[in-house]
Amino acid sequence: MDWKWTVTAVLPVASLVLGAWLTQLSEARRESAALKREEKLRQLDRAQALIDRRETFELTHLVEVNDLLSRLFTAALACHEHVQDAEPLGEAGVALFATNREISRVKGLIIDDVIRAFVETAHTEANRLSMSSGTHFTEAAEAFAHVSAAQGAISSRLRDIYGSGADPRQLGS
Repeated sequence: MDWKWTVTAVLPVASLVLGAWLTQLSEARRESAALKREEKLRQLDRAQALIDRRETFELTHLVEVNDLLSRLFTAALACHEHVQDAEPLGEAGVALFATNREISRVKGLIIDDVIRAFVETAHTEANRLSMSSGTHFTEAAEAFAHVSAAQGAISSRLRDIYGSGADPRQLGS
């Protein structure tokens, strides 16, 4: 057999076939890696969208609850004054009932268990103040302390959420 014929005829064909096969293999691996990268990016995007939705939901409800706690304490204090003076509750009772209804509606939507416990305690103590006929300043101070503690916990969580984004001062560095 003539080796010259093998080298000149078979080797170029074998090299061509081997090169084509290696190119297809390389393209398949590159495409597979690109698909995995895209899938991972989609998962990260979905996770970030979920975090963004959760934070928006939480922000909305915490701001609403914070406002409702202020209104609740004001209404409870007004009812307390009416009860002390042995007067009918009137508008103060209506305001307290409406605020209680609103707080009851949204306090279960608070995601953080600790904040929810603070809000429930403040809600209970403010209602206790509203029906108290005593003239002790400590009752109002205790209810105010519970409402303030709940609002402090809400404020802290709001700062955490807003603080979780990029710091604009660090972007310029």
